[in-house]
Amino acid sequence: MEKLIKEHTISNYECDRNEKIKIISIFHLLQDMADAHAEKLNVGYTFYKQNHLAWVGRAYHIKIFSLPKIFDKIILETWPCARTPLIAIREFLVKDAQENILIAASSQWAMIDTIKMRPIKFDNYNLTYDVLPERALETSFFKIQGLQKTDLEKQIQIREDDIDSNGHVNNCVYPMWAMETFDEKFKKDFILDEMEINFKKPVFKQDNIITAKVQNNTDINFTISIETQEKEAALIRTIFKKK
Repeated sequence: MEKLIKEHTISNYECDRNEKIKIISIFHLLQDMADAHAEKLNVGYTFYKQNHLAWVGRAYHIKIFSLPKIFDKIILETWPCARTPLIAIREFLVKDAQENILIAASSQWAMIDTIKMRPIKFDNYNLTYDVLPERALETSFFKIQGLQKTDLEKQIQIREDDIDSNGHVNNCVYPMWAMETFDEKFKKDFILDEMEINFKKPVFKQDNIITAKVQNNTDINFTISIETQEKEAALIRTIFKKK
């Protein structure tokens, strides 16, 4: 198994007002790498469209050591590191030009039948590919505990641009929603260090508005519940560090 490795230059539109890469841009880059590698392994877009299947994210865990800034050249790496009959795990590294690790992430995926809307067993579709048992980030994808209290909540309109080719809100939007719950004063003094996401239910355009509810665990540790009127869509845990 060979890793997929790609160089990328951070563009202006990928950055925030501080000229640092945005959280949604990080997840877009990781998803692009996952899509490209899956296609190369013959389990990507071409395969799943032909078989009425879709990859769906179950969990992410990301650790940020340093955020690249506008026009920085970075190196992206990804590889599948493990697979069970129902779950696939994919790793990611983002490095600078000197190959220092900037961001490490691990992700957990399932594949669903888009007609029956149920998970499928990989073996039933001969979904065989090699894995590289190397971790970018040691994680067990622990189940995030639900909110015991709500210290803050914010309503966010679901946009047409949030919807992907599978017809639901793309995974990359959820971390952006989470970050939008923190005010400018907080983000002036603190920067994201770590984020875990448990995806639970898909969100659609017709859900219209989501509510992000925040529980303050400590001054730098928060749990965020992403909810529609009818369901809890995701739980997100964030840890920040002083700038």
